[in-house]
Amino acid sequence: MALSRRTLLAGAVAAGAGLTSGCAGKPLDTLLTQAAQVPRTPATLTWWVSEIPARNGPVVADLIIRAFERRHPHIHVRKSNALSATDANRAAVTTQLAGASPTPDVYLGDTTWPAQFGTNSLALPLQTLLPKDFWSAYPAALRRVSEYRGAVYALPFYTDSAFLFYRKDLLAKHGRPVPRTWEELLRTARTIQRAGDAAYGFLWQGSVSESLTCNVAEFLADAQAPVLDGAGRVALHGPGAERAFALMREFTETGVTPSTVATYAEADSQDAFTGGRGVFLRNWSYAWGNAADRSASKVAGRVGVAPRPGFEGDGPRGVSCAGGWSNFVNPNSRHLGAAVAFARFCAGEEAQLILLKHAGVIPALEEVLTRPEARAVGDPTLTRVRELHLVARPVQTPYYPQVSKALYTRANAVIGGRATPAQALRAARADIRTALEGRAL
Repeated sequence: MALSRRTLLAGAVAAGAGLTSGCAGKPLDTLLTQAAQVPRTPATLTWWVSEIPARNGPVVADLIIRAFERRHPHIHVRKSNALSATDANRAAVTTQLAGASPTPDVYLGDTTWPAQFGTNSLALPLQTLLPKDFWSAYPAALRRVSEYRGAVYALPFYTDSAFLFYRKDLLAKHGRPVPRTWEELLRTARTIQRAGDAAYGFLWQGSVSESLTCNVAEFLADAQAPVLDGAGRVALHGPGAERAFALMREFTETGVTPSTVATYAEADSQDAFTGGRGVFLRNWSYAWGNAADRSASKVAGRVGVAPRPGFEGDGPRGVSCAGGWSNFVNPNSRHLGAAVAFARFCAGEEAQLILLKHAGVIPALEEVLTRPEARAVGDPTLTRVRELHLVARPVQTPYYPQVSKALYTRANAVIGGRATPAQALRAARADIRTALEGRAL
């Protein structure tokens, strides 16, 4: 029997008090007691995990599983290969969990999932199982996206942070510094394009997908324009929001960004950049490994990394969407104690060091990024990530997928010239309001 939605919501908000019956008639406090105890008898867990980008060959998930099993020899962990596309992955795991399946016991999910999965009883609330100082070791933005209404539904694993990748050789040739503002980037890109040294000035992700929502969230944060207010109501309006939407249109209207960006996901923009066709690229930290790979990149050795620019004026610099993946615990798992122990292990020092040394991602545990091992890896995203200003997408609602759709659909219309920034903002506000009322598809 599945945990009832009412049971988990009540338990999450009450943090273990005033509980109603849940899985197999057990109240939530009983389940949390089970979850707090690492079993001493044999147990087998299933971990729903997509492929973790690797730097030097080893399958990173296998390294972490072996390390955990050395510490807990009576607990065996087997992988269930998740899908690589975030939206498809969410649909697949939701279908399985909604049927009250006891597996996967632990599943790797996007940092945008906690509100939706917690509200719908697809994730165990974990806050009472964590020490009081647990979150002090992780970025504040990661805690914000892991919580919903005071309950923690996900434990950090690794982060994705957005950077500006640029052609060092082309900037040097034209005597241009790394741009600190979007206005400066536009001028530099045009100069290099007019000289015939690059086809594209700035590559990013504008497809009708979550990829575009990440970009929109960053541009809006650059302009200090929130999507939702502190109470979770729509707040997308004003000159800041219009400035962000106008910038997206200016990129394509001036030709600094190709019109095909309206179909680009991460891989498309990355391929154009590593193929030598762009001056600047906004992408996640893992793009460094691809750009530096001499066997696959035409620009290897000629690429630099910097925080994203901001607008001219007193706005923030180095904004990055707080992306990444976290581990969730299936409330219907038959091995709750083992499942929580594994999720905690993945967030802890040993697993985080494995990520640092072998994975092309940024560990969530901030302390490991200050170690000599981080500099020895030779990945500048690891050493510069602490310069970033992390911002959350508007995830403080169980209807986040619908809010995201409203953003990326209307922003894509601006990029393609089918709507003005003002028109797109009005439509997005209306769509988001509908989404927050639970009336959007």
